[in-house]
Amino acid sequence: YSTETNTTHKYHLIKEMKTWQEAQSYCRENHTDLISGTKQLEDEEVKKMMNSKSDYAYIGLFRDTWRWSDGSSFSFRHWNKNFNNPKSISDECAMTVFDDGGRWTNVNCTERKPFICYDGEML
Repeated sequence: YSTETNTTHKYHLIKEMKTWQEAQSYCRENHTDLISGTKQLEDEEVKKMMNSKSDYAYIGLFRDTWRWSDGSSFSFRHWNKNFNNPKSISDECAMTVFDDGGRWTNVNCTERKPFICYDGEML
């Protein structure tokens, strides 16, 4: 998978280390947004990316009252068993952990991580 613009792929694993906010801005400037919603995370192209590339990556989930970057519905949960429900931390973002079946974990939004963008219509 190329991080350059490739019209045949809808998802792009960006290996530049950015904060969640920087990752969201990058995706919105160069693609559509950070990968958001379980439909996208369950896509075969994304699963292949998870099996072959990085260990983890930011996804478009952040804590306000946990919502997706692109506004899509957040009813399904796929947290890992070590998820610590952040009661006192105001800036929490989520990343998917590839070697944990793509389960999500919460991290501080200022940590620099790779991330996944998508191309297409906003959901």
